[in-house]
Amino acid sequence: MFDEHTAALKRLAVSGGHLAYLDVGPVAGPPVLLLHGIPTSSWLYRTIAARLAADGLRAVAPDLLGFGASDKPAGRDLYAARQQADRLLTLVDHLGLSQVTLVVHDAGGPWGFELVDRHPERVAGLVVLNTTAYADAFTPPRDIRALGGPLGPAMLAMMRSPLGRPMVHKMVAGFTHAGKSLDPAVTEPHWLALRDGGTTALRAFAQDLPAFTAEFPRYAAALRRLDAPAAVVWGTHDPVLRADRLVQRFVDDLRLDAADVHLLDGASHFLQEDRPDDIAELVQRFVVDRVVPGLAA
Repeated sequence: MFDEHTAALKRLAVSGGHLAYLDVGPVAGPPVLLLHGIPTSSWLYRTIAARLAADGLRAVAPDLLGFGASDKPAGRDLYAARQQADRLLTLVDHLGLSQVTLVVHDAGGPWGFELVDRHPERVAGLVVLNTTAYADAFTPPRDIRALGGPLGPAMLAMMRSPLGRPMVHKMVAGFTHAGKSLDPAVTEPHWLALRDGGTTALRAFAQDLPAFTAEFPRYAAALRRLDAPAAVVWGTHDPVLRADRLVQRFVDDLRLDAADVHLLDGASHFLQEDRPDDIAELVQRFVVDRVVPGLAA
């Protein structure tokens, strides 16, 4: 299945290299931009994108620079949130999309919120999946913090080695509800990307965590200003981005009603692996009912 996913990816020249992206569904369908975080890629949305496309939506899922099948150049500054957002805008412009519904997850939240802050007119709707814009409710996992420190190069070298395969599986599986029973084929693509140079972006992310979180107040303010429908879909078993600390913050800043909040039991941080069909249904319903309500007529 991963070979099919890779074969379906297109490529676009952007600042810093080439961006790989999935673009499925009718060209004229309402566009949904699916943003991954670390250390993942568009592969995380494979089931959701296919389901959205089958329901008549245009699902666009990029591999951000440094991740997945996109180029992985050296240069810490290349992976700053502002540059990642600029590349997203380049992609959206290339596809001729005036507006998109953003679906954001993990580090893809702040990368997407950078776009919300600087180009809110391009955001037709926003769906928030297990991410953050609030530093006081976010403690990065110890392993991620360590990657930015003196032990980081040795840890990343191990990730690139064959020993990295079970390491990455354990890391990703540990943030799913399935846990140890998760099929290793699900996490293999994430390790392959790290083996082939993705540790550069991961190291840059870990090193820049203080600067990354320093922008969170700006992102929260952008969410408060956003004049577009929004929803929250959250895996309630996330041990780091905890529902009890974060969901209400998004509810308040995005001015959401109870009907806009969907708490998924039996789902952890990587809720795309735990509940992909439910997420696809919720996103499809959000787009049809809230973003382009005339579509259902």
